[in-house]
Amino acid sequence: MIKWGTLVAGLTGFFMVMVAGLCLGKAWGSTVTSATFAALAFGLAGHWWMILWIRSMMSAQIEQSELEAVATQNAAAAKAEQESEPEKATELNPNIE
Repeated sequence: MIKWGTLVAGLTGFFMVMVAGLCLGKAWGSTVTSATFAALAFGLAGHWWMILWIRSMMSAQIEQSELEAVATQNAAAAKAEQESEPEKATELNPNIE
């Protein structure tokens, strides 16, 4: 996924600068050189962004699984507490059945 994101970002930068250079009437050689450097810059920026995005998604997934585990524990504790409440009531007042 990171490779494809880097490739797409680099190609986007290359084509954007090529189109801009040719539309502005720049020389073919300088346009290709500028587009090559733009592809490098866009590719590096895309690579950085993809790594940042994937790490953020992994962090969010870990946080979500931790929250789900806590919710499961809380639900189990609440269920156990509800089950023990009738027993406590009968211990306090044995005439209630």
